[in-house]
Amino acid sequence: MRDYTVVFIEPVELEAVARAASEAFSIPRDSIELWNGQTFITPVAEPVLAQIAAGSGPGAFAEFVAFEFFAARTGMLQPLEVATELAARTGKRVIVAPGSEEEYRWTLVAPDGSHGKVVLDSAELDEGAYKILGASEPITGVPDLPVLGD
Repeated sequence: MRDYTVVFIEPVELEAVARAASEAFSIPRDSIELWNGQTFITPVAEPVLAQIAAGSGPGAFAEFVAFEFFAARTGMLQPLEVATELAARTGKRVIVAPGSEEEYRWTLVAPDGSHGKVVLDSAELDEGAYKILGASEPITGVPDLPVLGD
């Protein structure tokens, strides 16, 4: 089962993310559910193709979440492809979780499409906050991000 979780690390309007997803992936806007952290702003009857939720905790602004219905509808896109489209269309930086439990570096995607592995503060992450400590290599769209040595 493929799942997609794209976390916005800058403030973004939930409706803007829904419009971006609808346009980028040719999915009906009315099949994207919006949740403000307490109630569904836009409840959707099954099947929900994607959900956009307000982030929970400091440093989390919004999350795009989708599963197998979205994957089937969009041709099994890779999570990085989804993140790149959403970052470009919203003009916001996003992060994508590591692909496996053995990998600890997340992927940061800038609005210009540049991306790279980043290290998050694990103590902050445990508290629900996404604080980037630095990148494994330079990311052109985020030139002020420090590059960490291995």
